[in-house]
Amino acid sequence: MNKRRKGLKPQKSGQVLIEMYYLEARSHLLETAAILDRIERAAEGGEALEAQKIQVLYKACELLPRRGEARAEKMLMLLSQ
Repeated sequence: MNKRRKGLKPQKSGQVLIEMYYLEARSHLLETAAILDRIERAAEGGEALEAQKIQVLYKACELLPRRGEARAEKMLMLLSQ
């Protein structure tokens, strides 16, 4: 007999999660790109993009396409340095 525990919901599929979070993720990526554009256009912006903080952001972006590597944990560690 299939008994569901009270209060637990079935796990969502990957496709459902994409539909839930795609627009939010897209928005964050666009905002990050806009921030980098503003920095670049600022006085001495090209030099500012070489700053350690910006380099850390670039390294964090390199983690995104990696599968099965605990991306969030690695990104948190990188960003907390």
